Amino acid sequence: MTGLDKPNGLCPKGEAAHKAICEFLAANGLEDTGGCRSFYSPTEWRERGEQYGTKSVLVVVHDGGSLAPCCNLDYEAYDLHDALVKTLDKHGVWIEQCTCWYSAVYP
Repeated sequence: MTGLDKPNGLCPKGEAAHKAICEFLAANGLEDTGGCRSFYSPTEWRERGEQYGTKSVLVVVHDGGSLAPCCNLDYEAYDLHDALVKTLDKHGVWIEQCTCWYSAVYP
């Protein structure tokens, strides 16, 4: 298992988002997860007792890994963030930063 594995129980939009994000990371040489698990299903997220992102199609944890500048605007990597947003838009989904360490993808 790697930090980029697809979680079980995703809907088709969640699966498409997961695949698109992984392809985006590979294309940009950003596959270092910083040692954390990067993806959770909304069900897993609710079961953890998390407050935000529970009605999404995919939760993206980016604390300390290569996903961080793609998702967390505090990194000021606006071109990278915008490129990920455009990639996800092609699949009919968008990403919202929930906290400084995770984001959620919505249809």
